[in-house]
Amino acid sequence: MSNCHVRELERVYQHLLADATYTFPTLENDFERDLKRLQRFVEHRGIRVYLEYLPAIGKHLDRCLSDGKYIQGGLPLTKRVSPWVVVPKFLRGLYLLVFNESGCLRDDYSVEAIFFLRQIFYAAKKANFACSADKVEDAVQDFVDTDAQLPEPEGYWNAVESKHLLEPPPYFGFSKSALLKDRLNSISDPRRKRDASLFLITLDTVSSIITSTLGSYRPADWRFRHGPGAISEATGPYNKYCWTNWSDLLESEYPLADFGFHNFSSWAARCNGATPVEPIQSRIARPSRLIAVPKTFAGPRLIAAEPSEHQWCQQNIWHYMCRRVHSTWLLGFVDFRDQSRNQRLCLLGSRNNSLATVDLSAASDRVTCQAVGQFFRGNPKLLSSLRACRTRSVSQNLVETLPETVELRKFSTMGSACTFPVETLLFLGIALAAVLTARQLKPTLKNIMSLQEEVAVFGDDVVIPGDSRELFVDALEVLYFKVNDHKSFWTGKFRESCGVDAFDGINVTPVYWHRIYDGGPESLASVVECANNYYSKWLLNTSSYLASTLPVGLGVPQVAMRSGVFGLKTRCRPRNIYHCGRYNHGLQRAELRVRSIISKQARAQTNDDTALLQYFTEAPGPMTNWTHGVPQRPLLKTKKRWVALDDIIAQ
Repeated sequence: MSNCHVRELERVYQHLLADATYTFPTLENDFERDLKRLQRFVEHRGIRVYLEYLPAIGKHLDRCLSDGKYIQGGLPLTKRVSPWVVVPKFLRGLYLLVFNESGCLRDDYSVEAIFFLRQIFYAAKKANFACSADKVEDAVQDFVDTDAQLPEPEGYWNAVESKHLLEPPPYFGFSKSALLKDRLNSISDPRRKRDASLFLITLDTVSSIITSTLGSYRPADWRFRHGPGAISEATGPYNKYCWTNWSDLLESEYPLADFGFHNFSSWAARCNGATPVEPIQSRIARPSRLIAVPKTFAGPRLIAAEPSEHQWCQQNIWHYMCRRVHSTWLLGFVDFRDQSRNQRLCLLGSRNNSLATVDLSAASDRVTCQAVGQFFRGNPKLLSSLRACRTRSVSQNLVETLPETVELRKFSTMGSACTFPVETLLFLGIALAAVLTARQLKPTLKNIMSLQEEVAVFGDDVVIPGDSRELFVDALEVLYFKVNDHKSFWTGKFRESCGVDAFDGINVTPVYWHRIYDGGPESLASVVECANNYYSKWLLNTSSYLASTLPVGLGVPQVAMRSGVFGLKTRCRPRNIYHCGRYNHGLQRAELRVRSIISKQARAQTNDDTALLQYFTEAPGPMTNWTHGVPQRPLLKTKKRWVALDDIIAQ
């Protein structure tokens, strides 16, 4: 970060307040004072004001909106106006359009004022700046500490000897787990303890219904493939189709000869050393590799790069779960590729106060092996396969004071293809069981189906009826999960789920600024997208300013709002349609030459028969110009090309 980033954000906020002035012209003088107050504060505290302080104020505002009353939070820039007016001096004009002088939510509150408050507070929340090394260390320490709080996996999950591999799982239901009974005893309230006990009995039936709905799992029926992410054995381009390891545990469920080669001849040649590649030497499960991926200035996102052989088999389970969910009644509650249901119910819950939105803290790091075993106990083949492709340890070199290899108690980490579908189905079962128990309904498929417009789950984002929220939270705590109170809402008119922030049924989600234009194609794509997002929210001053930061000679076109062509969106007729045009007689259309962003990914050729396995796995179409090889890091480039005029002005 440098002074240019501070100046850029200062200009962004200047134009944001200019947009606010167009909406609230009587507050023009107030906004001028607010801008000067913000600039003085940034001079003393630096860029952290934009990246940390303002988002913290935004979180406090969200909680106040949910509670229906503004209370002092003791945060910077929130000094009250006077002893009689509790709202802050900074942005007092907007605050007083939402809360009265005593802090209570006004009956005639302004939703536009709420939107502008949140837009100002959250504008730089997701700025593309790397966090400090201290925050990376804190994140890794939290990762290790969270894992240490979970119970040790049972012997079924740790068995490595062949004589233990095919033993049936010793699971008889959540309600009969001695470990969970001990957790129940920690609940002091007799009523809540009784409800939690009944919940576990209901969860046994609900999990059986969900598992039976998924149906039997046969690896040969589903697609094996590699994911797009990194793998543990390499930090750069690597031939993922050339196996260097295949553990005995993986072999017990996914025989290498059947699922790791395109035919038995290739497998035999590899085993006999008749190929340029050395035979597989290791039969011991390898650890994953912990990576800190930039997320926000407040901290990184930790992802574990899986071993390639585990990634290969995990994708098979992902394909099975995805297809089975999409072809059954489960699609009425979860959709692994679409968040719109959660977003729609989030808006509905903010309007009628009937639904609560619940977000979990480090959800994927708190899924215990026992919970997975109990939930999928009715499908032994699937459970054994989940065990086989589970990575049991992670290596890390991010923090010197911590061990290089950490034995994992959790079921899986971010990076495993099984994490998202397993946790989604698990949270769905918990949510359904909580609602049925709270409403004293029998756990039948008919009663479950009646909850379709009240329960929705996407990862760790859960929408649940408000009358069942208390039991749902208790149930999560019994199962070692932790609710994120800062991002969970059940009172008032504010809700948040899957990227949508809603107040009284109206979308008040802010637009996030990410980065400054530095001449590269990545920054060009980011600035254009950000300008378009501001334009779509009618923040025209901010959008025009961001567009003005791009060089005039770059040739970024104006395009219609519904156009799929890369460019700056406009609701008017694009200005550039009369320049640099031609008529393509071959395609019988008018065309314009415009600046575009293209992605190129070269492939390094291999000298073995893994190319055939890659071909069958990727299954390119007959008209695709496909080549085999190791994919290199994709590169973004800008290039001028001819596009149809109709595509630019499409309405």
